[in-house]
Order: sequence, then structure tokens, then C-alpha cells
Amino acid sequence: MIINTFITFFFISFLISINFLLKRFNISLDKETVNEKHKSLLRKDSSTPLSGSIYFLPIIFIFFFNLDNLLVIFCSLLFVLGFFADLKIITSYKKRLLGQFFLIFIMFYLSEDLLIITRLEIIDNLMNYNLTRILLCTFFFMVLINGFNFIDGTNCLCPLNLLIISTFTILLIESLNMRYMNNELIILIIALLIFLSFNFFGKNFLGDGAVYGLSFLLGFILLKVSLIDNSISPYFIANLLWYPAFENLFSILRRSFFKTNNYLPDNDHLHQLIFKFFKKKNITKKNFLLSSLVGLSINSLLLLGYLIGMNFYHHTMTQVVLIIIGIFLYLISYFFLKRKLS
Repeated sequence: MIINTFITFFFISFLISINFLLKRFNISLDKETVNEKHKSLLRKDSSTPLSGSIYFLPIIFIFFFNLDNLLVIFCSLLFVLGFFADLKIITSYKKRLLGQFFLIFIMFYLSEDLLIITRLEIIDNLMNYNLTRILLCTFFFMVLINGFNFIDGTNCLCPLNLLIISTFTILLIESLNMRYMNNELIILIIALLIFLSFNFFGKNFLGDGAVYGLSFLLGFILLKVSLIDNSISPYFIANLLWYPAFENLFSILRRSFFKTNNYLPDNDHLHQLIFKFFKKKNITKKNFLLSSLVGLSINSLLLLGYLIGMNFYHHTMTQVVLIIIGIFLYLISYFFLKRKLS
């Protein structure tokens, strides 16, 4: 208890210092560029620090390295890749995708025991071949981390979702009496709680670096947990992660259908439509509260699916039904709001 209190105090001081220094020296601020016009929808202040990378990377490196140094090395490289994007050193989205592909491909090339079990015979058979295993795992993780990147920028959406997923991960591990990253996940949860409290007021955002690193880390941990205990349905893992992944895939399909640029951000994601709808209804004049309300609303609905899924983590059909219901509600909400705002 005393240790956790000390860690909490240290993390708060650490994050305040990072936010102050980034603003003081005008580094890694959430400035809008020509290809990022979506940012002005949610906020007009371009001086919000993208402090996630500098805050979370040392935490991951210090507390997770001894458990899985290969994971932490590649996770750190993804942090750095995203941080270069936050600094506007890498502005090309294609180059970022290429960098992600290279790092994740090498990670799975070096981790021969890692594979994604889907319980679909065609895909699972492909996992028996090393190249197709690496390519499929790389594809799934790229969809995941870029999906999380799509939902960063709305208060309480991405960090809260990562916090909830981390919490369910440790609950799953403890319910199975598994000794795998228990204490480390508690540290991560404390760090996310502190970051979320600042993010609620729009005082900071994760940024590309933290999103890439944290989503890869959690995806990897959940993959390992599912492989350690075969009683866990892989679709419970999919239930925890479907929202950002579907956000990514749906955006690609939507932009392809309307022949818009798949690489550039837009204002047509579900969370942005909800924000515009709340704004139209004049729920509150404070944009940061409106943004936080969007994040809390989406995560509240996701939490319900996670809670039901947790009670049936071994039951594939239940997980599939929950995912289908979630996607159905997403699509119904999306097209309803699109029609209301047109």
C-alpha cells in the first residue's frame, strides 16, 4: 500500500513536470497541420501536450523489461516511431505504416511461439506456416494500433479504453491464478488512472507514440495470456479489442466506398459524430466537457459488453454474439447520427 502511494505521488509529479516542460519549450504539442483539420473539431487550443510517450515509455521500460525484454524493446521502438510523428519529424502516414510493419514483422519473426488462434480452420491452418503466421499477426496488430490511434484525441476515449482493458486483463489473469505480469499491470493501471485524470480536462493526450506502444503492449499481453490457458476463448480477447479495430476497418471501407484518401484523417469517425450531435444539442458550452462526455459514453457501452464477456470468457458463442451486437450498435448509431447531422 505504501509503495503504491509512493508510485502514485511520483507518477503525478512526473506527469505534471512533463506537461510543463513540453509547453514551456513548445515541444510535442498537438498542433494542427494541413492534413489534420479534424483536430479543430474537438478543440481550438493547439498547445495541448502530447505527453504520453515521455510519460509511459520509462514506466514500461523500468517495470516490464525484466519480464520480457524482447517485447519491451520493440514496444519502445514503436513508442519512438510514434513520438517522431508527434514531433512532426515523420509526417508521412505511409512511412509510419511502413515503420510499424517492419517492427511488428521482426517481432513476430523472432517470437516463433506466438500465433493468433481464431478457431477458424482456414486461418488457423495458415498459422502453421511461418511466413503466413508472421504476416497475419502483423496485420492484426497494425489494425489494432492504428484503430487506437483513430480514437485518441477525444477526452477519456482512448486512455479510458486502455485502462478498462488493462483492468479486465488483470482480472482475467487473477481469476485463472496465473502468475504473469500481475504487479506490472497494476503499475500500468495506476499510470493510466493518473493520465486519465489530466486527460479528462483536456490537459494532455497520449499522442501517436503512447498509442502505438500501449496498444501493442496490451495486445501482446492478451495474446500471451490466451496462449497460456486454452480455456480462454480467443473471442473474449476480440471482445475486449473489437472497437478500435473495427473503427479502423470501417474507416478504410467507408473511405474506399466514397473514394476519399485512406491515409488522411477526417471528421467522420463515430466519436466525432457524437461530439457534433452533443454540440448541436447544446449540452454544454465547454468543449473539454463535451469531449469527455463522448469518451465516457462510448466506454460505458463497451464496459457493459466487457462485463458480460468476462463472466463467459471461455464461451466462444457468447463472445461472438457480444461482438456482433457491439458492431450492430456502432453501425446503427453511425448512420443515425450521419443522417441527423447531414
